Amino acid sequence: MAFDRTTTVEGKKYRQLVESKWDPEKKQSRIHVIKHLGRVMEKDGKEKLIPSQLKFDSVDHVYPVGELALFWKVAEEFEVQKSISKAIGRDDKDTSMAILILAINQLVGRKSLTKIGDWVSETPIPRWTKIDTNKLNKDYFLSALDNVSAQNENLNSSYSYKIQNNITNAWRKIIGNEPERYYFYQDITRIRWNGNQSILAENGYGAQIGRPHIGFGLVISKDSYMPVMGYPVRGSSPDKTTVEETVDNLSRWKTKNITLVWDRGFVSKPNIDYARKEHFHVLSGGPHTSKEVDDWITKYTDSEIEKRENILEMSRGNGVYCIEDTGELYGRNCKIVVMLDPQRRNNSRIERDLLIQELESEKSGKKIAELKKELSPIVKPARGRRGYEINRDDEELARRLDGRSLFFSTDITMPGKELIRTYFQKDHIEKAFRYLRGNACLAPIGYQLPNRVEAYLSVVNFISYELIAAILWKIEKFNLGIGYESMMEKASKIFEIEFTSKGSKLYRWTHISKEDEKLFKPFNILSVRS
Repeated sequence: MAFDRTTTVEGKKYRQLVESKWDPEKKQSRIHVIKHLGRVMEKDGKEKLIPSQLKFDSVDHVYPVGELALFWKVAEEFEVQKSISKAIGRDDKDTSMAILILAINQLVGRKSLTKIGDWVSETPIPRWTKIDTNKLNKDYFLSALDNVSAQNENLNSSYSYKIQNNITNAWRKIIGNEPERYYFYQDITRIRWNGNQSILAENGYGAQIGRPHIGFGLVISKDSYMPVMGYPVRGSSPDKTTVEETVDNLSRWKTKNITLVWDRGFVSKPNIDYARKEHFHVLSGGPHTSKEVDDWITKYTDSEIEKRENILEMSRGNGVYCIEDTGELYGRNCKIVVMLDPQRRNNSRIERDLLIQELESEKSGKKIAELKKELSPIVKPARGRRGYEINRDDEELARRLDGRSLFFSTDITMPGKELIRTYFQKDHIEKAFRYLRGNACLAPIGYQLPNRVEAYLSVVNFISYELIAAILWKIEKFNLGIGYESMMEKASKIFEIEFTSKGSKLYRWTHISKEDEKLFKPFNILSVRS
C-alpha cells in the first residue's frame, strides 16, 4: 500500500510517495520510493509542499560512467594530452585526443579500432570535449599512431620517449622527486602476437619460446611505482640486450644519482660496465651461473651468518639472516650481501637427501632415469651396474648453497638490509605487468606495422599503466582504505542516465552515495557530472 513520507536530506525536507516491499534476500520489509513529490517548506508554522518541477518525458540512454570519469579526471590532472601535444609540437589536439581515447579504451572500452567511435558516441566524452564523433574512424586512430612513430623507406622517427619524458615530468610536479637517489625498476614481459612475423614479432625467447611474440620493457619508480619508460623488445632478444637502450634514454634526462634495480636476467659484466660508464648504479641479485657469485655465497659458514644482529624480518613470523661485505664482483667494487633463509635451506636439504635415498633403492629403470634428471648435476652417468655415480664435491657445494642468495649494489655506501628491501620491492614491476595484462588488456597485439606497434606499446600502454599507477598513488596518499580492484568495482556501479524533460536533455548520476562521493573526492570525478 502506498503512502506519503517526509525525509530530510542535508537539512532540507522532501515529500515522497513510497510503498513497503518485502525483500526475500534480507527477509525484511524495505521502503521503495515510487515518486518524488517535491520539497516541503515551512511558512507561518505550517508545512507547504512545493511540487517538483522536473518531469521526465522519456529516458533515452543509460551508461556506466564511473570508471570512465575516474580515468578521465586522472588523465586531466596528470596532463596526459598536454604532454603529447608538447612533444609533437605541430599537434592540433587530434593526435593527443586520439591517443588518450586509445589508452582509456584499453582500460574501459576494449573495442576494436572500427568500433571505438561508436563506443565514444555512447559515453559523455563528446560533452566533456566537444569532439566530433563522426571523425572517430579507424584512420583517425591509425594516423595518431603514425604521428607518434613514423616509418618510411628513408627515415624512422618517434616521439615516444619525448612523450614519456613529458609525462614523467608532469607526474613529478604532482608527486615530487624521490630524495637523494632515484631507484628505477626495469623488467620485460612477453606478449603474444597475432599476425605474420616482422622485425619486432619473432619466435623467440623466455616464456613465449617457439611462439611469435614481442617483448615489452618497462621502467618504474621505486616509491610511487609510476612509469618512467616503456619500450618494445624484439621477440628473439634476451632481456640483457635491452640495457644499453634503457641507459641511453634515461641519460637524456640529465638526472644524477640513478640506481637501476634489475632482475638477474639483466646482469652481465658488459651491462654493469655500460651503466657505470653513464654514472648509473646497479642493484640486483647474483645469478648462480656465475662462479664468482657462488664463491661469495659460500664464503661464510652458517654460524657466521646466523647471528641475532644479522636477522631481517621479511614478513610476519618469517625472517632471514644477512651478512654484508665489500669486495669485487663483475670487475667492480660492490656492496655484497649474502642472505640465508634457514627454512628454505632445511627444506632443500631434506628434499635432496630423500631423493638420493630413493635413487639408491630404486629398481625401475624408468624411475631411476627420472631421479637422475632431477638430481643433476650431483648425479652423473658412470660405468657400472647402476649406470650413475654421486659426485660428492657437487653434493657438498649444493649443501653449502642451500637457502642462500647473493645481492649486490655498485653503490658501496648502501646499507645491506636496505639493499635487500629495495631488491624485493621489485615485485611492484611484476604487479605493473599484471595490471597491464589484466586491467589494461595488453595482449594480444593486433597491430602489424612496427612503427604502430612501437607507438602502441611505448605510448598507449605506457599511459594506460600511468593512469592505474596514479590511482594507486592517490589511494595511498589520501589513506582511502580501499584496494584498487574494490575502488574500480564501486566506480563500475555508477551510471549516467540521459533523459528528456520539456524538450531539453538532462543527465543524472545514479548509485553514488554520500559515502562514495567522499571516497572519490580526491579524484574530482563529480566535476564532470552534469
